[in-house]
Amino acid sequence: MKNLVQVWWTLGAVVLALAVSGCGDRSSESRVKVDLAVQLQKLKGSTDEKAAALTELATAGPGAAAAVNDLIPLLKHEDYVVRQLTAYALGKIGPAAKSALPALKAAMTDSQVSVVTALNNAIIAIDPANAPTGKVSNVSGE
Repeated sequence: MKNLVQVWWTLGAVVLALAVSGCGDRSSESRVKVDLAVQLQKLKGSTDEKAAALTELATAGPGAAAAVNDLIPLLKHEDYVVRQLTAYALGKIGPAAKSALPALKAAMTDSQVSVVTALNNAIIAIDPANAPTGKVSNVSGE
């Protein structure tokens, strides 16, 4: 039960962080400076540490471009929240994450609707010309 409560608190914190990070002026001058070395180290930690690092990297936006190659493998992580946050972070990095496009497209077969949505949004943010078209048919319930 304790683990379940911890997961819910973590998920709530991540959702709040994502909501707050989406507010206000997000021009490159207003992006938060993030210590990439610290966040990359957190990506090697627990699921909670990964989620926190991904949220920080998303906040850095294009300033986290050096982390793209470290993020790509997380698109296959066992935890769907990590997969979703990875796609979100890559989308926030934007065109500088273009090398992630093949992995993002390959991950579109994910069974979680929220992950597929984040993947789609990331692809659009990185390269609108390569945006997926049509309805995603691999997601259960659609």
